[in-house]
Amino acid sequence: MGGDGKPWWAIDTAAWREAFAPFHKFASISERRSTPLPPWSEADVQEFIKSDPVHGPRLSLVRQGATIASIGAVVGGLATAGLAFKYSKNVPGAVMSFLGGTAMSWTIAEEAANLGLGLYKFNCMDTNLKFLAWWGSKHP
Repeated sequence: MGGDGKPWWAIDTAAWREAFAPFHKFASISERRSTPLPPWSEADVQEFIKSDPVHGPRLSLVRQGATIASIGAVVGGLATAGLAFKYSKNVPGAVMSFLGGTAMSWTIAEEAANLGLGLYKFNCMDTNLKFLAWWGSKHP
């Protein structure tokens, strides 16, 4: 309990609202539609990047960061699993090391992309939500 008798999680409702704002924004985009958003192509993403001078370049950087993190996760997972299998000849152990290596490598590569591309300078979720709102406005 907090000093005012409230539980610890109810003390700062404004902070909780801010922390979960992206989920509320995404729900507002998806719930007001009667049909789901259609899939988009790379050409559609490029059209958004060219049309929005603020969020377009940011979306390009976010996509580059996701690619870097994905490649890093696969490489790290395979390397970790390969080393584990080489020295232990244990398939379940190699599978577990692949999962652990993938998770750790994803985290490291994501942070490297975050620093290298400057993704920490803006809110990546807001950029993705701007794209979804733009895509939703094109397909009412």
